[in-house]
Amino acid sequence: MGEPEAQPLAAVSRGGADKQARRRRIKWCGCISLSLLLIIIVIIIILIFTVFKVKDPKITMNQVKVTNLDLKLDAVPRIQVRVNMTLAVAMTIKNPNAVTFRFDNTTTTMDYHGTTVAEAYGPPGEAKARRTFPMNITVDFMADRLLSSSELYSDITGGEMNMTSFSIVPGRVNIWNIVKKHVVINLNCSLTIDVRGESVKEMICKRKVKL
Repeated sequence: MGEPEAQPLAAVSRGGADKQARRRRIKWCGCISLSLLLIIIVIIIILIFTVFKVKDPKITMNQVKVTNLDLKLDAVPRIQVRVNMTLAVAMTIKNPNAVTFRFDNTTTTMDYHGTTVAEAYGPPGEAKARRTFPMNITVDFMADRLLSSSELYSDITGGEMNMTSFSIVPGRVNIWNIVKKHVVINLNCSLTIDVRGESVKEMICKRKVKL
């Protein structure tokens, strides 16, 4: 049998050089891919802490209208107070975030001299990114609770009723399923109702947000 032919030295050198070149290309591709991945991660982190940073949604009680007010004093055959009262409350939720703020059922209560005399509930909804969501609530008062207050008679004769309202809006902000924040908005207002004019004379509100 004949001896195997020896490969030319130039062919062996080219084969080794090709393998080294492939290894260099693989390393370069790996370095470029890793660099791009790090850049993308850094960009996402920057966006989360700047553009997509969770900001406080703002709730505002814009207007309160007395749509039904029937407060009467009957002296015959004895002194009696008759009460029938309904308020139309117009609120807005302003979402300053770059993503949608989704909120659940809202609750608004009215207190009169420390006693809850009315409760109203609003449906869930969505405030789109950097948009304002209007919300209207009708508040019907519970006559029996109003009548149980010893200050009612003097307030009616004086022409003013002072009340406080408490509104709670629970919701959440979700950024790419990476940052999830539960948000609870509280709005407390002091109201002065003009009995004779059947209107809200004065309203002062304070807002608090829990993230």
